[in-house]
Amino acid sequence: MNPAVNAFSPNITQQNGIARQVSVPSSPYLEARVLNLEEGHASLHEDINLLQEMYHGLSSSVHNLEKGGWPVHVGPSQVDLKKSHRDATELKMELEKLKLEVTQSVNSSADAQKANGMTTPMTTNSVPPHLRASNVKVAPKANGMATPKTAGSVTSNGTVKKSLPPHLRNKKVEVGNDNSTPQQIMDSTANSSLTTDGQVDLGSNGVSTPVPIAPTPSKTTNQKLPASVGNLSLDGQQAWKPYHLTTLASFQGQIPSSDATVTFHPDFLDNTLGGAPWSPGLRFVQGKGPCILKNRTYYQLDPENDPYLPKAAGEHGAKLTAFFNESPEDVFGHLMGADSNSYEDVPMFVLVGNRYVYYGNYSQTRWSDKLDHDTMATKVPQSVKKFWAEELTSSTREKWVTEELKKHFFPKPQYEGRLFAMSDNDTTFDTEEDNKLTEKMEKDVRKHAQSLRVWERDANMKTAMIKKQFILDAFNASDMDEPPALRLWWEYLECVGWKKDFYELLVTLQKRNAKSYLH
Repeated sequence: MNPAVNAFSPNITQQNGIARQVSVPSSPYLEARVLNLEEGHASLHEDINLLQEMYHGLSSSVHNLEKGGWPVHVGPSQVDLKKSHRDATELKMELEKLKLEVTQSVNSSADAQKANGMTTPMTTNSVPPHLRASNVKVAPKANGMATPKTAGSVTSNGTVKKSLPPHLRNKKVEVGNDNSTPQQIMDSTANSSLTTDGQVDLGSNGVSTPVPIAPTPSKTTNQKLPASVGNLSLDGQQAWKPYHLTTLASFQGQIPSSDATVTFHPDFLDNTLGGAPWSPGLRFVQGKGPCILKNRTYYQLDPENDPYLPKAAGEHGAKLTAFFNESPEDVFGHLMGADSNSYEDVPMFVLVGNRYVYYGNYSQTRWSDKLDHDTMATKVPQSVKKFWAEELTSSTREKWVTEELKKHFFPKPQYEGRLFAMSDNDTTFDTEEDNKLTEKMEKDVRKHAQSLRVWERDANMKTAMIKKQFILDAFNASDMDEPPALRLWWEYLECVGWKKDFYELLVTLQKRNAKSYLH
């Protein structure tokens, strides 16, 4: 209805025979344009609100720092509070300038719309006909002017999608004096019989949408900083490690600082400790002569290929492996003591730069676990997978590695023939039936032996033709794929000691020929 009419006059004559209507029908494009402008208007003020919150939060933090209200533990380099306050003041001035520019831009845009006849109409409690099916809630009037509660955007199907400003998204719903929520008030207003069912009037009486007032920023809270950031990743989260490592108690022995630790040249370890690679990362001394290592084994590892090794001496870690060789004590048990083995109290040397550092003695106190597909995909770097693909397809790989590849990707056929020539309840006398069963068993055994010969020939040929991409594809394959997927294994390494006498012995031996091991 026309708000300029003072009284209802049903008998008034029409002028010039022209029928009156409530308002000129608006085009969908014009309405969509208005809604888009409102959305941009709301987005600008959301940005202003966020900037103001950041500014007030920074100012409050600086104020607390000046008064000593926020406990901060400063290291060797002290924080300049005056400089921090000066930076905060400059930031405040920049934010005020930015706020003024944005406000002027919004006001000038609103004036331009008004001059072009595209002013935003005064918000009423009515729902336009083209929006009634989209379940849009209309906010109640306040002081004769509706305050926008949510910003809307027009989608491709003509409906309006509501969005909530970031500073209100995690707020609790406020309840009015009559125990009604704002959403309930909006629903009741939109469904009220007093609302107008006509179209929105876009005439000259429209009033531009008021600029929302920025909310008062909440008080900042004193956040406790972590006591140590040694185990934090770049994004502030705790560095991921295999679960079993998180259950191990920290090593409590005495370890010298890293600055005072002497490193060892790779040639020195080869010449002094000797040994040959037994399994990935593990070396075994096979000679019959005396050995300074009790169990004749030691780890020589590179963190570039094993990203979950201990980060420092005395810490726990884990190494990755694709296959397992038999234990050295099973082959050279006569060279090892009765109470020694290859997986307990083993010295570990980790490559740092181009030299090795003694990290301590380590034991595998838990048998290995196989990684699943998710861990392989998310926790094992691609560079590590490529390293293993190159190792497993190398022309100089160990014979036992080739055998493990063959058994994994091309399993040996199983015997499915008869196991016994006769049943247990048969008599000791051979009958014609027993002779037939015996012949059948012998035939099944000969057939299986022939299938093994064919398998051996084909498997050897296929294993020799394995390429790097084949291994990489197997890392990403499903557990039910054919040929089978390939997964790495964890070898958990728990620090059980740091032998000072062993370390000092190596330092002394290296000093005797220091010139050869300088680089």
